[in-house]
Amino acid sequence: MPKQKDERETSLAALQPIDDIVVPAPDSGFLGRFLQDTENMLKARAMRMNGLLRTLNESGQRTELLFRKAAERMEAAHSKLERDLHKAGLMPPPNGDGAEGQEE
Repeated sequence: MPKQKDERETSLAALQPIDDIVVPAPDSGFLGRFLQDTENMLKARAMRMNGLLRTLNESGQRTELLFRKAAERMEAAHSKLERDLHKAGLMPPPNGDGAEGQEE
């Protein structure tokens, strides 16, 4: 057991005070390169995201235009079908006069 205590003994060294501390500028050395690389990475990511958002916006606008055209065509087809059914006598007149007369 005494051997283990001898092996674990540590020596203390006196600390010497440091008067001058040199702090490099943030844009120099490793830290500067890291900050610049990080900034460039974030700029590139922002550019990609803006491009993707622009593409999504254009796609959404085209989809909205297609839906509007489809709704207009559907309304036109519906009104044409109603006119054709009225002409063929398969549907009462749109003002409802014929329907009221038949019910009474």
